[in-house]
Parts: sequence; C-alpha cells; structure tokens
Amino acid sequence: MLPAEVRELLAGEPGDDTWEPVAHLLTAGDDGFPRVCLLSRAELATSDGAVGCVVRARHTIANLRRDGLAVLAVTGEQTAYYVRLRARTILDTDDGSGRAAIAFDVADTQADTLGIPLRPMMFRASSRVRHLEQAGDNREFLERLGFG
Repeated sequence: MLPAEVRELLAGEPGDDTWEPVAHLLTAGDDGFPRVCLLSRAELATSDGAVGCVVRARHTIANLRRDGLAVLAVTGEQTAYYVRLRARTILDTDDGSGRAAIAFDVADTQADTLGIPLRPMMFRASSRVRHLEQAGDNREFLERLGFG
C-alpha cells in the first residue's frame, strides 16, 4: 500500500517557472554500492500498490534488470518516505533514447519523521526541462504500463 501523502506528492505535472521536488530512486550496482537516479513528477506515476517510472540512467536500468529491487525516497512537509519496490515489468521505450519504463510493486513503505519541517531537493521546472525529460512521451510509456 502506498500512503496517500506519497501519491499526492508524486501526482500531477511540473509547471512552468516553479520549484519542483525531486524523488530519489536508489538501486544497488553490481559492485554493491548504491546508485541514485533523480526523478521528477514528469517521470513518475502511482496507483494504490504500484509505482511507475521512466528512467534514462543506464546504470539504474541495468541494476533493475539484474535484481529488480529499488527504493524510492520521497520527502513531504514533515515526513520522508522510503518506498521499497520490486520491478514487475521493464519496457524499453524503443525510440532510441535509451529510456526504460518500469512498473514496480510496492513491497513496503517506511515513514521517517521527527515532526519537524523538511524541505526536499528541488529543481526549477520549465518548458525546456519538460522537453529534456520528454514529459509527453513519458506519460505515453507509463500508460502502456497501466498508469494513467
């Protein structure tokens, strides 16, 4: 089960000229060290017990193909959430971009809070960023995985 606050934090699309939160997708490299992939809401989708994302980081994709395990870290106003994920489907985007769309089942979610205000890592959203992220294509790929 994915907490409602996590679903709310990841819902919607980045706007223009706004500060947007960054989610962290962590996988384990073949050397055992963690790898971090930064994602925006334009690259994520959720349902009650699942998370979908579009990833372009080749190491992250290779790690997911190898063991299918990841942790998605999402920061709310007073709580950080660590969502443990297991890849169910990995879909190559077949457009030459090297991206993959991944559907994950949620294995577990941990909430971490001391009841103090938190501020997530942020980026400045713009039409240029949406173009670089291929936001429209991302939605199409996520819909092919059943998110939408």
